[in-house]
Amino acid sequence: MVTTVADKIAFIGAGNMARSLVGGLLRHGYSATSIAASDPDAVQRSGMAALGVATSDSNARAIDAAASIVLAVKPQVLRSVVQNLKGTLREGQLLISIAAGVPSTAISKWCSSDMGIVRCMPNTPALYGAGVTALFANNRVTPQQRAAAESILSAVGHVIW
Repeated sequence: MVTTVADKIAFIGAGNMARSLVGGLLRHGYSATSIAASDPDAVQRSGMAALGVATSDSNARAIDAAASIVLAVKPQVLRSVVQNLKGTLREGQLLISIAAGVPSTAISKWCSSDMGIVRCMPNTPALYGAGVTALFANNRVTPQQRAAAESILSAVGHVIW
């Protein structure tokens, strides 16, 4: 698979589900150079780095060139993470949240932007590439962003809109 700037993906959070998604993407032909990840925990970053992905403790640095940003953090920290990204987010970037129980309207409010947002929650079998993920897109998501979100999540199983 040839990757372009439109294919660049950043993961905010480098825990189990983020590593599973990255592993799936790599198995499906994405280049490790098209993926970046940030996490405050050096151990989590080293797990991502072992996959060949560029890592950072800076969320802003991780999302700099990304077209799609996967918010893979615990629900209780999502608000502060998104609010801290406010000045860094660019028009046209897609936010994909896998944080359980946090509606897209809240994420939109926190980033003070009319960003395209996809909400989803991959299930545990996604850790093994056998997941089923339901996706919801807000009305700002373009057809190209919808395809990008589907491509990212289908790397670990089936997706349903």
